[in-house]
Amino acid sequence: MSKYKIESIYAISMIILFSTVYLTIIVLTLVLLYDGYLEWFANKQGTEFGFYTGIIGLILLAGLVWALFPRKKEGIILKKEDAPKLFELVNEAVKKTGIEKINTIRIVPGSSIAVTGLFSKELLIGVASLRHISEKDFEAILFHEIGHFAAQDTKVGSFLGVYFETLQKQYVSSVNFWNYSPHYAIAIIGLPSLAMSWILLNIFSFLYAPYSKFREYKADELASTNTSPQVFGNALVHYASYTHAHDTIMPQIIVEHLTKGKKLTNVYATMTHFWNEENAKAAMNAILQDNESFRDSHPSIKNRLEHLDVKKIGNNNGKPLKNLFHNFENFEEALSDDYTIKIGISAGILNRNIKSLD
Repeated sequence: MSKYKIESIYAISMIILFSTVYLTIIVLTLVLLYDGYLEWFANKQGTEFGFYTGIIGLILLAGLVWALFPRKKEGIILKKEDAPKLFELVNEAVKKTGIEKINTIRIVPGSSIAVTGLFSKELLIGVASLRHISEKDFEAILFHEIGHFAAQDTKVGSFLGVYFETLQKQYVSSVNFWNYSPHYAIAIIGLPSLAMSWILLNIFSFLYAPYSKFREYKADELASTNTSPQVFGNALVHYASYTHAHDTIMPQIIVEHLTKGKKLTNVYATMTHFWNEENAKAAMNAILQDNESFRDSHPSIKNRLEHLDVKKIGNNNGKPLKNLFHNFENFEEALSDDYTIKIGISAGILNRNIKSLD
């Protein structure tokens, strides 16, 4: 049996396992709520712990209901007239690999390039990448992302994503109950739900990580086949170096400005002052020396280069991707507030309810 078939069976097994876990959580939630109902409203005897089980049921229910509301899609859907040459590049790559067309290209906050979609294929391009990734490197990264579509990874990921998000939100609900309970005697009631969701989250990560890493290696192989191992290896390192630097430096800049009560009209343009040769070299060294953890969803850059048998990284030459866009700074400015708010909330500077910095 081939390794690919084994991984397919593994993916199906995970879907079955976590579908069972998901149904079990729903049943458990309903049972606990019913026991609480008997205690609080029906004036009947349940398990004698109806007060406690009812609260735990409410915590689990909060996570289940919360997970039913899909996250608001970030970013701006790119129109062909905004970047006709980019659409040509994407369509040529799609045609070369033989997959069905990509339905939507969305420019999103941040720097990551990714794909998503259960039925409709969507390419996500982090707006911060537009200034610094070259057209040649983007094409190589694009083939990697197309590899995920070719292998149906986004379909499997969509199913598993529902389960992960439910567990994650039930965990957050449990943490919030602990944090905001007026007294420890009340907060301690939620510990069973906190422990259960924490354990299940870790089991999910433990089981999902090997499969996810294998899929990344397979997508790398498709990218290197359609370019070359060296071309894709170069693109991977330069892209990862910039995203690492962006994710490290940009939050510091934003926090500093927010602390002083200032707002940046275009946070992404600010990065150009820090993306110098010294920082680029430091970022590259950081990602090449980064060690891989078993629970990581992606292999380390070092291991991915070894898998491709790439031993030396070349220069990052070529025109930046921004040249394919008409008025690309408009996209940066339109997405600056979203990124700033996200960082501000994470740093505890901005209120979670804030929607705009105007």
